[in-house]
Amino acid sequence: MKKAIIALTVVAFAAPSAHASLVSISAEGTVVFNGVSTAPLNAVGGGDSVVMSFQVDSNVFLDGVPGDTRGYEIIQSSFDLSFNAPPVSVGLLNPFPAGQTPYFTLVDGFPVSDGFFVSTSPISPGGVPISQSPLQANFDVGYVGSTFSSLDILDALGSYDFTGLTRFSFTLWQSFPDNVRMEIDFASLTIIPEPGTVALLGALGVWALRRRR
Repeated sequence: MKKAIIALTVVAFAAPSAHASLVSISAEGTVVFNGVSTAPLNAVGGGDSVVMSFQVDSNVFLDGVPGDTRGYEIIQSSFDLSFNAPPVSVGLLNPFPAGQTPYFTLVDGFPVSDGFFVSTSPISPGGVPISQSPLQANFDVGYVGSTFSSLDILDALGSYDFTGLTRFSFTLWQSFPDNVRMEIDFASLTIIPEPGTVALLGALGVWALRRRR
């Protein structure tokens, strides 16, 4: 388990990885309630399935607290938040707020558990602005501290569900008034390499897709 966070210093990581690659992330869940009153998300109802998906480059990241958090920059055009019935899909706010970056952050001991979150900070959860302003899409899950061995996303490939889960938050919220507008029941998170990455890592003999049940 890593030490508790004692500083909020953001440190850029500049050294490139020799095996950088695209990685796809998909978080799934079910709508518990929807208080959004404007289109298109007002059409979503309780019980609808939800998928938040996007891609990151394993070599494009920012260390938040060195050794504890690492935020991988979300490829903005790849972000999609979809609901099944009726079909509704929204992306990130475009243009994205100046000076902000969307991150998918890995946590290794923060301070008592490992996990993932989506935020405009590599340090703390909070969500990212989506195209239906002023809503933010927030995703934050925590697992027991033995889940990760590093902050390298290529070491975290696999599927995550309720095994070892210590907390989760999957919501749409707005800062004014500060409240949750949609609550989503978390089901699973999947992190997989794009096909070209599978071939590369397979040839090198360094990748094994892990399954958490």
